[in-house]
Amino acid sequence: MRRSGSDQGSPPTPALGFIVAFEAGLGVLAIGLALLFGLSPWLDLDFGLDGWSAGMLATLPLLLGLWVFDKAHSGWARDLQEFVRHKVVPLFRGASRGGIMLVALAAGIGEELLFRGVIQAGLENLIGPWGGLVIASLLFGLAHAMTRSYFIVTTIIGLYLGLLYQWTGNLLVPILVHFLYDWVALQWYVSRYGGRRGEE
Repeated sequence: MRRSGSDQGSPPTPALGFIVAFEAGLGVLAIGLALLFGLSPWLDLDFGLDGWSAGMLATLPLLLGLWVFDKAHSGWARDLQEFVRHKVVPLFRGASRGGIMLVALAAGIGEELLFRGVIQAGLENLIGPWGGLVIASLLFGLAHAMTRSYFIVTTIIGLYLGLLYQWTGNLLVPILVHFLYDWVALQWYVSRYGGRRGEE
């Protein structure tokens, strides 16, 4: 995409480093909580070919949903589109493709270790698999509740990721789906809207 002269060579926003550190910190928190409560989410990581294949295939429905969402014209969809364009995209202006990938990777690992590997798995031991799934998904949505629409969308995504974890028993699958979806979505939005300062 062609950018105006004022955007060319713009340095990465300082928020990028903070986001990576925050997401990585969630992973550290997850490991600490796991050790505290006697959980071992890392034992649910199977790096075999089946896990990689399942993760890549399971990303496709989310990417299809992203495309459908972009074409939607309902009020809530437009509100969420505007939020992403004006609040999320500016955080990544000037970031390299590698920087965006690093953010997505840190989010995939850190958030999935915490919400699926610790919260969902821990609650399953107390209230059963469906209760653990629902509560972990709601907490995942609340952690992203910057708007009402974003809360609803991320809660649904949380349910999907949690179901993948339940169905496969492999934490690598939701980690990979989360990473790939975030990477593609962020890169797409930044490439599409990142150079349009005048729209903010």
